[in-house]
Amino acid sequence: MKFSLAWLCDHLEGKSSAAEMAQRLTAVGVNVELQETSGDDVVWDVDVTTNRPDAMNHRGLAREAAAAGCGTLKPLAVSVPEGATPVGELARLTVEDEAGCPRYCTRVVRGVKVGPSPAWLATRLERCGIRPINNIVDATNHVLLDVGHPLHAFDLPLLAGSEIRVRRARAGEGLTTLDGVSRTLTPEDLVIADGKRAVAIAGVMGGANTEIGPATRDVLIESAYFAPISVRRTAKRHGVSTEASQRFERGADRAMARTAVDLAAELILRLAGGEVLAGVLDSAPVLPAPRAIEFSLRRLSAFAGCEIPREFVAKVLAALDLAPQVAGDTVTCTVPSHRVDLELPEDLYEEVLRHFGYDNVPSVLPAFAVKPGKRLGTWPLTERARNALVAAGAAEALTYSFSSEELEGATAASALGERGGVVRVENPLSGRLAVLRRSLLAGLVEAAGGNLRRGAERVLLGEVGRVFFARGTEIVEEERLALTLAGTAGPWDVARAADFLDLKGVVEVVLAELGVEAAAWRPSTARLLASGEGAEVLVGDRVVAIAGRLSEPTAEAFDLPAPLWVAEVDLGAVAAERAPSFQLLPRFPAVTADLTVRHGLSLSYAELLGTIRVAASEWLETVSPVVRYRGEGVGAEEVKTTLRLVYRHPERSLTQEEVNAAHFALMDTLARKLAVSFQ
Repeated sequence: MKFSLAWLCDHLEGKSSAAEMAQRLTAVGVNVELQETSGDDVVWDVDVTTNRPDAMNHRGLAREAAAAGCGTLKPLAVSVPEGATPVGELARLTVEDEAGCPRYCTRVVRGVKVGPSPAWLATRLERCGIRPINNIVDATNHVLLDVGHPLHAFDLPLLAGSEIRVRRARAGEGLTTLDGVSRTLTPEDLVIADGKRAVAIAGVMGGANTEIGPATRDVLIESAYFAPISVRRTAKRHGVSTEASQRFERGADRAMARTAVDLAAELILRLAGGEVLAGVLDSAPVLPAPRAIEFSLRRLSAFAGCEIPREFVAKVLAALDLAPQVAGDTVTCTVPSHRVDLELPEDLYEEVLRHFGYDNVPSVLPAFAVKPGKRLGTWPLTERARNALVAAGAAEALTYSFSSEELEGATAASALGERGGVVRVENPLSGRLAVLRRSLLAGLVEAAGGNLRRGAERVLLGEVGRVFFARGTEIVEEERLALTLAGTAGPWDVARAADFLDLKGVVEVVLAELGVEAAAWRPSTARLLASGEGAEVLVGDRVVAIAGRLSEPTAEAFDLPAPLWVAEVDLGAVAAERAPSFQLLPRFPAVTADLTVRHGLSLSYAELLGTIRVAASEWLETVSPVVRYRGEGVGAEEVKTTLRLVYRHPERSLTQEEVNAAHFALMDTLARKLAVSFQ
């Protein structure tokens, strides 16, 4: 924001060089970033933080300079010669929405002569980045830059009924603003209207239908205080930002509304002649009581880490117009209306410390007791889940918790994803981040697709994270683990396309690492998975996981270049703590025997394995699948499953005869209990 040094000095008693003043302002947090000479003046570019609207004008910056030791702030003098005619005879004011406009002041100047501004005024405005227009408009802009309060001037005869009404716009009501844009208003927009139509968007921009022009003779000056939220929403809705809206959004000074309209009337009288009508139309002449903030000097010193002299505290706060009252250890400040940023004792601590100088505060390590931290309650579970991913050979991915409605809906179409409604983001950054995920696959499938499109031959990604459901008025979170598998599987020399059994093996490794032993698999009808190529994993009667090939419609939604196998595990359903168990390392060799079982498709691997476990000798240590074959030599409804059985005795070496006897006994039992044959 640009400031004129000569203009700034008009508000100060005492002299300081430009360099000294810039250095002191920067030291107290008002950064003077650039200085350039303009004629006999120096123009500053000052970085004013958004929480300090009071410093976005020359008087406000002069107040900061005075508090920093660069002179004394002059009293603000205003004197308006008034005529005999009361303002109420030529204008009327009605505020229908006091919440949106707590205060509205207006004066009338009649008999003006519109023309170019004098050189001194035009030069001042140009140095601060504002284009001169005419003496009336330039007068309102001068007051804006001088004391920080936005104003607007209306051509009074163009106001129907010479009336000002502050109200909400009517649905579909239109207004062409001063920038020449025709805008359609909504009932959420606060407008300034006359007896028939809207003539300005409150706090944002005036309308072309009451613009000051060469033929203007009577002027109505608006000086109001509009609610910051109302102005912000309206400006954002219409995609417009003005000098006025920027100040109203941050919080204007309600008390300054009357002073600003007087300053504008006085300046217009000097520049354009005419007569100022007697009195001011003011919707709220009685101001709210100023708020008081109380704080402790001892607490201030503790906050700073060093002793802050009470005399210094009182001097700084008085220079900032905070009227400090010191009683023992307690300081009570009365906050002026222009300091909208001061609400807490800590805000006053900052005011004192920035003038004390942060570089004058000694660097002292704070004294505190260090206690062991506590991990989140879900940490053991998620840590085990991540270890399970590593054990399965997956690379861990971290994806967004947000997704688009389309992709989220596609990946949530399963027994795990349909446990609640979708949680929508109220103000999303984009359509791709509009909802919270109900399945980790929303982001993981997209990540897998990106890897495949970049030429990855094998993709095995995993993620551990939270999903979100809307259940009534509550938002429920659940811990999940998800996997994606695509590309090749098997050793490099016999590589083949990954299939369901590869995915099933990975899921079983994960479940085993999580302590799940008695899990059953059954076909799934979830829309997420391709028909006939999906399964659900159950523990008891509860679905704890899903696995299968991604359905064609879902794959097309993600633009996948190859088939993708996916799985998701509900960690909350498998969260039981597993007590660690230990066993001695084997001292004697194992004996391996293969068993090829021919059976119908109706016999599941889980049922076959369970029967073997029950019927086998106590020497049977492990059973693992080797080959599952369907094709030539096998019936259409049959399959050959080759299993590898490992036998071991804990106290001696087994003979081949003992193993053969146990093996054949197992085969006899299987033949009696199941519809199987052996090869």
